[in-house]
Amino acid sequence: MNIQSLCSFQLPKGIGYIHSANVQLKGRKGMLFTYSSNGSATDPGEELFDYRGMGLMHICMFEISDDAKTSRLLWDKELPWGVICGIWWIPCVPMDMDKDGVDEIYYLNNTGNPFSFLHRTMDRLDAETGETTGSWTWPWNTFNERMSLCYRFYIVGGYAHGEPVLVTCQGTYGNMYLQGWNNDHEKRWELVIKAEDPGPRASHITPILDINNDGVDEIMWGERVLSLDDGHEVIDYAPEFHGHSDVVVPFEDYKTGDRYIYTCREDDERPELNNRIVMFRADGSKAWGALEKGHIHTGWVATVLDGYGKIVFAMSQHFNPNGPRLTNDIDGEYFFDALTGKPVDFQLPCYGREADPIDINGDGYSEFIVQGGEHHGDILDRFGKKICNIGCGCMRMGKIIDHPGEQLMVYRGDGLVEILGDADAVDGDIIKHRYSTPYLHFMQKMMATGYNAEGAHISCGM
Repeated sequence: MNIQSLCSFQLPKGIGYIHSANVQLKGRKGMLFTYSSNGSATDPGEELFDYRGMGLMHICMFEISDDAKTSRLLWDKELPWGVICGIWWIPCVPMDMDKDGVDEIYYLNNTGNPFSFLHRTMDRLDAETGETTGSWTWPWNTFNERMSLCYRFYIVGGYAHGEPVLVTCQGTYGNMYLQGWNNDHEKRWELVIKAEDPGPRASHITPILDINNDGVDEIMWGERVLSLDDGHEVIDYAPEFHGHSDVVVPFEDYKTGDRYIYTCREDDERPELNNRIVMFRADGSKAWGALEKGHIHTGWVATVLDGYGKIVFAMSQHFNPNGPRLTNDIDGEYFFDALTGKPVDFQLPCYGREADPIDINGDGYSEFIVQGGEHHGDILDRFGKKICNIGCGCMRMGKIIDHPGEQLMVYRGDGLVEILGDADAVDGDIIKHRYSTPYLHFMQKMMATGYNAEGAHISCGM
C-alpha cells in the first residue's frame, strides 16, 4: 500500500473545528468547508455544551482541478458571531435544487444572539461566488424544549422520481419535526412526531437511500424510514422501541443483493423489551438481535472475513462526571457476524471504538484507520496488522475524489487539509458494486450535517 497525499486545500486560517462536503460547480468539482480557527461547542446537551475558546464560523469553497490533484480557493465567508461553532448549530448541505447542474449551498445562519430563534434563518449561497441568494425563517417548533432537545438541527436532501427535495429537521429525542421543500422554498410536505407518539426516536446520522428501489429516496430517521416524496412513513422497523439509535448503517450482502440495516441503541425507557443492537432486513423484518442491556454508543460494519464476509462492532458505555464534562467509560466491546449474529473472535491492537473501517486499496476488504489511543494514526489491515502511520486521525472518509479505493480527509495544521489515498489502489468488483448505487457518492454531499462524518458510519455502508 502506497499512502500519498492526492489533493490538498490551504484554508485561510488555522482550524479548531472543521467539516466538509463535496460540491458540483459549473463543469467542475468543488469542496466546501465549514470551519473555525478555534474549538467547537459540538453538542448542545446541558452537560456537554462548552463555549470556551469558540471562534467565528466560516464557510469557504474550493474548486478542484480536473485531475483532482490541485485546488484553488474561490471564496471565504465569515458568518455572524451568533452562529455557534458546532455541527448541530450550522448544518450545511450542497444541493442542486433548481436543476441547472450547479449546487446551491444551504446552511443554518443566525444574525442575532447565539441562542436566538428570531434571527435564525436557512440561507442559500451561490456556490461559485458565495453570494446570498435566499433566506428563510427557521421553524420555532422546539423553542420551549430544554437545551439538548431544542438545538438539534439538521438539513439533508435527496430525490423523488428525479426531483430534488430539501429536508429541514428539528429534534432528536423528544418532539421531532421534518419539512420537505421544493426549489425556492416551496413547501412540499411536513411531518410532526410528538414525544408521546409510539415508535423510535431519531439518530445522529441520517442516511439517504432508495432502500426499496421505487425511485424515491428515503431518509433513515433512526429506525423509521421516511419518504422524501411526501414524508410518509414507509417502514417503522421497531414500533415498540421508544428509544434513540446512535448508529444506523445500511449495507448489502454482495452475494445475494439483500439489504440490511444495522442499528446500535442508546437508553430506552423499557430496555427489557428490546435488544440493544438489532439487524433488520430492508423489508422491516428482524434478522437478529443481541445484548439485552446497555447504552450502545458506537458501532460499524466491516468486511474482514474470508470470502468478503462482514462483521459488525458495538460498544457499550456509561457516562461519568469528569470535571465540568462527562466522559465515556467502556462497559464492553462486541463483534458479531453481520448476517448470522453469531459472536466473532476478532482482535485489533486498539479498542474497536478507535478503529474505523475503510477500503483504501479497493480490494473489497476493510482496512482500519485508528483515531485515539496509543495507535493513533495507524492504518491496519483487516487482520489488525499495522501497515503505516499517517501522523493524525481523519475528519472524513469514503470515495471523496475520483481515485481508486476510498480516501481519508485529514487536517495537518496551519490550515492545511489533505486527501490521503493509496496511489497504487485498484477498484475490484466488490467496491465497484458498492459504488454502483448513488448512495455512497451522494452521501459525500451530506457530510457537513449531523454526525454523518463521524467515523465510518456512512462510508462503511453498502
